[in-house]
Amino acid sequence: MHPYLPQLLSDIEVLINDPPLHLDFEVRRRPKKMPEMAELQFTASTTLETLTGIAVESIPGIMALSEEDCHLLAEAFKRLLATLNFEIMDMHDDFPDDAYIRQIVHHWNDTVQYQPLTGYEMEWCTGDEETCPYGKGCMFCGKQENKAEMTGLAPGVWGFFHDDGTRIDPLMLHIPGLCLDCMLYLDDDEVGNVLCTLTRAEYREGEEFRCYNFMAKGNRQNRFPI
Repeated sequence: MHPYLPQLLSDIEVLINDPPLHLDFEVRRRPKKMPEMAELQFTASTTLETLTGIAVESIPGIMALSEEDCHLLAEAFKRLLATLNFEIMDMHDDFPDDAYIRQIVHHWNDTVQYQPLTGYEMEWCTGDEETCPYGKGCMFCGKQENKAEMTGLAPGVWGFFHDDGTRIDPLMLHIPGLCLDCMLYLDDDEVGNVLCTLTRAEYREGEEFRCYNFMAKGNRQNRFPI
């Protein structure tokens, strides 16, 4: 076993058993008022190095690890990411351990958000067959017809959908008066716009429209009205 590996595995195990605290004050202050939405709105960006306290330099290089070492380290990293509620959305089930560790190291200092309630999704595909870690078999880098066959979607079909599979056109959704009074309406924030669209999509005619992300114009504190 690599001489540095036991300490690294021990550090990872400590994090798995005692994950970092969620430091977002809004989520702690309003635990019963849709904390998942507050988490999406207020969680600050960080890196895996900052979050875990494990310097990238302390991770041994692939060439110095045996096959058994790679397997132990890869499994430890997978358990750690699962504990932190990080998911690599496009990773293949049979992705080799050495390639997995190489990608972990490559992305260790990428900007991420620690969202233990809602989770954080990562993607490793580069969109280019020549540089993609999954190679030419990648369902995202491959030919458009291969993507459609593997995903069940025609090329370019992305967006918002109802539970029955029908697509939601954000421009056709009813805009309640509460939205017009909200300072988040037509805001440039992409995450905020997604949340607003999903909230409006759940509205049914005749029902009272409620939005726990409402923020009255001129009042930045009123994001979670009672």
